Amino acid sequence: MKSYLFLFLFVLLSLFGFSQEVLVASEDDLRKSVTSGEILMVLPGHVTADEVQKYSKYYTMYFTTSFNMESHEVKFSMVNNEPKARRVIIRFLSAVGTKSVKVEEVSIPLSEFYEFYLR
Repeated sequence: MKSYLFLFLFVLLSLFGFSQEVLVASEDDLRKSVTSGEILMVLPGHVTADEVQKYSKYYTMYFTTSFNMESHEVKFSMVNNEPKARRVIIRFLSAVGTKSVKVEEVSIPLSEFYEFYLR
């Protein structure tokens, strides 16, 4: 019984240990990158280069990605820099297991992030 309790606690703590939040440098940098069509974000530490490649291949009509494994920074290069195309970034972020984006000190759910910054 103790081993089941320990296993349950271990799994529960492991789930909470993974960050599910994307980071951006600052609100100004984010707005400039959205305008330019070269959007930079830092993905959570659990995201691998293979996952980025795997999920981004579905969205090549909208953007291409480059990923730095050391810094976990992903750069979205928009094919057509328009709101409809930027909405697809939310699908990608959801696919890699993120729930929110931290802009400066504020954590924003993905749906609201699109409304406030990517639209």
